[in-house]
Amino acid sequence: MIIKNNTISSEYVKLYDWQDRKIGIPIFQRFYAWKEKEIVQFKEDLLNVIADKNSQFYLLDFIYYEEDGKIKFADGQQRIVTLNNLIKAIKDVSIELGIDVEDIELFDISYDVFSNQKKYETHFYNYVTSPFKKVYLDLYSYVKSNVDKINDMVKVIKNNIYVYMKKCSNADDAFNIFQQINTGGKPLSKDEVIKTALDQFSLAYGIRFDTSKMKEVRQSLISFYKLKSSNYEKNFDNMEIITFLREYVTKNRDTYQDFVDTITLLSTIGNSPIRYVINYINRNTLLDVLNIMAMKHIDINTNHDYLIKVMIPLCMMSIVLSLNGGSPKTFRYLLNEIVDDIKSGIGPATINAKLIDKINTDKTTWQININDFSNKLGDINTSRGIKKALLIIDVIYRNVSGTVNVDTINLEHIYPQNPDSEWAANGWPSHREQQKVLIDNIGNYLLLCDSVNKQIQNQYITHKIVKYNSIITRDILLQTPMNTVDFARFENEQESYIDYRKDEIAKSIQVNLPLGRVLIRN
Repeated sequence: MIIKNNTISSEYVKLYDWQDRKIGIPIFQRFYAWKEKEIVQFKEDLLNVIADKNSQFYLLDFIYYEEDGKIKFADGQQRIVTLNNLIKAIKDVSIELGIDVEDIELFDISYDVFSNQKKYETHFYNYVTSPFKKVYLDLYSYVKSNVDKINDMVKVIKNNIYVYMKKCSNADDAFNIFQQINTGGKPLSKDEVIKTALDQFSLAYGIRFDTSKMKEVRQSLISFYKLKSSNYEKNFDNMEIITFLREYVTKNRDTYQDFVDTITLLSTIGNSPIRYVINYINRNTLLDVLNIMAMKHIDINTNHDYLIKVMIPLCMMSIVLSLNGGSPKTFRYLLNEIVDDIKSGIGPATINAKLIDKINTDKTTWQININDFSNKLGDINTSRGIKKALLIIDVIYRNVSGTVNVDTINLEHIYPQNPDSEWAANGWPSHREQQKVLIDNIGNYLLLCDSVNKQIQNQYITHKIVKYNSIITRDILLQTPMNTVDFARFENEQESYIDYRKDEIAKSIQVNLPLGRVLIRN
């Protein structure tokens, strides 16, 4: 863990001297979780200090930072709330038994999470409730069984409990320390932090927002972050998320409504065909570019220049980077530049020229030899998603009159993944390892309508052709050169035709798809 010099100051203090300070529990902490077993030592130490009033009850270190007029405990929630439970038990027992006890007040604690705060207030000011109840009842019983020492307990709390108060200069440092040395459990995950914040402000402002699909919500939030922020090179960790949410999302009702309206807009492009391509090539950072376009009211379904000159080229560059074994960071830096360009209103032609310049400037990263490219398309180790993506890109690129419904398109293996015995009887491989080499060669792929694909299954090519022909001639959208198969040659030439078709697909990608001639060199 690295923190800057002089960012933490440490002070050994009598804890009760801080009783009049406002204490906050940040959103990144899980709720109170101590059970009876965690307070065994706590009770034993209290009695030991009562027996020896010259000793000190050391309650370990409290890590905090200052924000919104409060000291925010990044570490110490479990101990300070348990101490409040003890104070409550002392006050309740003294009232019940009519015992005069020296005045002692609860620490002023509040939770950033509204639902946690409501439970806290209910427990301490109305009636005992979970998750504090079991610890409270244990401490209540403890005080009652040691009622002759009740005033000594008060004196110890007020005079003998000491801690190291370690102040961090900012929330980031406090959170980093909390992650590594906290005594109360792991911090909330990114999704939990986002969901907690959005859910509670949705209720507070009376604005409905669905957080049930957190993967999509998180991705949309990251895109919204890049739209609003000027510096998104930082790691979007919990503290950066919390800071951003507070400043741009939950600050007031207007900012929250703006966020909800924007994310709702993004949901309308959920079936954009290029989103499927992004999923197939496993490059979620590309969604930021697509989402930023939508937030800037650029519809790539109607404004094809952004599709042809920006989105498809970026998908193609991502594929080549993967085939070359390039670093994802390289692509992330490029995408951040493109996001800035789109936010600045730079047009698709200028962005396209920039991409070409990037490719020509760093050929090792962004270019691939046609022979290597073709071999990768036949390699079993190249992901099926990349191969399918290239076929889908070809369909999207050639369709200029409407939106491609990718959800209804299946990837058919002509030589099936589990061939029946008739294949081997007609000279095709019988050993599984030899079969695998053919199955995921792109030359063996065919995009088909979903309903037809389910009918064909593992039958021999002679039987398949009849069903293929019954639908292919009617499915004009999928009749691209790359998605066309000479079934007679497939049946007669077998493996050699699959390899031939693989090479032809590679050439077609190079010649016909956007930036193909720049990315794939002879």
